[in-house]
Amino acid sequence: MKNDVYFLLRVILLALLGQIFLAGEASAQLTATTTVRVDVCGDGLVSGNEVCDSGFGQNTGLYSTSTTDRHCNATCSVMGPYCGDSVLQSQYAEACDDGNNTSLDRCSAVCVIENLPSGGGGGGAGVYSPGGYVSLPETQVIITGKAYPNANVHILKDGTDIAVVAADAKADFYFTITKVSPGVVTFGFWAQDANGLKSAALTTTLSIVANVVTTISGAFLPPTLNTDKRKVDRGDTIIISGQSPPAIKVVTHVNSEEEIIQDVTSGADGTWKLAFDTTALADEDFHTAKALFEMKIGENVVQSAFSQAVSFYVGQSETGTQFISDLNGDKKINLIDFSVLLFYWGTSGPTGDLNNDSKVGLTDFSILLFNWTG
Repeated sequence: MKNDVYFLLRVILLALLGQIFLAGEASAQLTATTTVRVDVCGDGLVSGNEVCDSGFGQNTGLYSTSTTDRHCNATCSVMGPYCGDSVLQSQYAEACDDGNNTSLDRCSAVCVIENLPSGGGGGGAGVYSPGGYVSLPETQVIITGKAYPNANVHILKDGTDIAVVAADAKADFYFTITKVSPGVVTFGFWAQDANGLKSAALTTTLSIVANVVTTISGAFLPPTLNTDKRKVDRGDTIIISGQSPPAIKVVTHVNSEEEIIQDVTSGADGTWKLAFDTTALADEDFHTAKALFEMKIGENVVQSAFSQAVSFYVGQSETGTQFISDLNGDKKINLIDFSVLLFYWGTSGPTGDLNNDSKVGLTDFSILLFNWTG
């Protein structure tokens, strides 16, 4: 009886320690690493999808009397109106616009009609002069990326969930926010697929500049991944599956003495499945599978981050059953695995679902504690 009490106290202590270390340990294990592109509208450099960029404080989109002094708009998507754009804009007192800023061609450099060849004549129509105070654009952040078809994508700012946006049928998602203060900010993104599998989280930290538009593009969430078995005999086939953007190359990595890499193409709904032959894997050993997707943008091939690794055991030993609780693949079962289990608590797994009932809960917690190695 006394030993049972001590064991119960140890269980409670472990639970409390796991909650204390959750933030540090879980973020280290569950955050995917990838490369995103950050374009700042207002830095004077035309990059990414920007059409123009006049520099900080100059992206006003106001009318200009010449091509050289024209202003980009606040989102760097188009130039503001100007004399010389071949568009007659009478609201800015243009009497003509022949597409240049050259005089002596019947339309002057400031878009006033010239009477040629004789000089003289009365005064022209004048030119537009904006003058006065020009307000600076709002501080804005735009995020674009890919998740899974029609999935809800969670957007986090400094670790706090601030919005949920829907991806379209092509898995593309878009989010914009103006309520952001200048300074260092961390944005995060994650989603659940059609089967309730939770993606690894992507995070990016950047410095926000006031009164400019900062665009984060290439926020590609990794594929979700599950296996149909957690323990197999060597030579049996294990099904590795999940969801990604549709009609895209999914590359699966299975660790062994030499890493085995195989790829499949996802379907129109983003689902993918790989029948993996375990013959080449070491027997009576623990293995993990993870995946990423590849896509071509222009002439470049880009990759997503890796998915969360899912573990399985090849062999017949009871050791394999024990190490199903090793959620981060380090061949130990300790606080890190407990933190991973808490991160996936209440989801359908596969990570953390140790008894394969499609729900991460108390039973899985008990299995993990039973197999605890420290």
